[in-house]
Amino acid sequence: MKSNKTYLYFAILAALLVAAYYITSEKGDKTSSYELKEKKFFELDSAKVDKIEIKYNEGDLVLSKSSGEWKAVSPYDYRVVPSLVEKAISSLKNFNLESIVSTNPSKRETYGFNDSNMAEISVYEGGSLKGKFIIGGSAAGTSSHVKKIDSDNIYIADNLDRTDFIKSSINEWRDKNIVSIPKMAVNSVEFIFPDETFIAKKDTSGRFFIGTDSAGKNFDGILNLLEKFATTDFKDSLLSEDTKFTDVINIDWGNKTTFKFLKTETTPAKYLLKVEGDKQLYELEEGYAKNLLKSKKEILGQPGRPTTF
Repeated sequence: MKSNKTYLYFAILAALLVAAYYITSEKGDKTSSYELKEKKFFELDSAKVDKIEIKYNEGDLVLSKSSGEWKAVSPYDYRVVPSLVEKAISSLKNFNLESIVSTNPSKRETYGFNDSNMAEISVYEGGSLKGKFIIGGSAAGTSSHVKKIDSDNIYIADNLDRTDFIKSSINEWRDKNIVSIPKMAVNSVEFIFPDETFIAKKDTSGRFFIGTDSAGKNFDGILNLLEKFATTDFKDSLLSEDTKFTDVINIDWGNKTTFKFLKTETTPAKYLLKVEGDKQLYELEEGYAKNLLKSKKEILGQPGRPTTF
């Protein structure tokens, strides 16, 4: 009797194993436990990369290298942060395919391959397409899930961080630095406001004066700001040709740089900034803009609204 029960248990166990095999092999994910035939989608020479296309729900971004400088050419035409492009190229060159996690098309969304999350990445060398793939969700560490355009195989790619390509805003690629004017190079700064115009000039001793009055430490704060003057945000809408800017600052530093400011009628108020010779329109927080838009009394430390730096 005991022997019969033992046979019955073995028979049930065998049946369960067979059933499990068919269920996992026919319907489940096929996960690799074997050596991958390919470890890379493509080989890349980072020095020759001259274009990267990133297509995702935030918009299509095209980064292009010309005369040694990287810039975005779509959806806007503007400089980009060089270190971000370098990091993206490094990821494209160095990522390796670690394993296949699924071949099942119905599991795509599980690994982040949906319209709101995935991105199509294309990389070019010398103007020719070198490789293209789709990046889905993040995996452990700096790994990501990837797949070829025409394949259901989903891989884990090691050393490929999706945040190197997909930003919370497409504007994150933009270089926020507007100008960098060396403090020692500045010869004069002219302020043209609706109610007054004045100029701070450097004398032969290297000190700045407004008329006969020393500009002092408040003006020194303006010079420090000009050494690395950055924007808060960007404005891509066009202003009408008859737009009149209310405040102008002219800086002579061997070259001439002109800032034109226009206060917006918004809450909170902001300032639009146009730099002569630059197509881009910038948007500054009011407090930040007013660090430059100082009245004569404020610079000289005479009674008036408090200075802020």
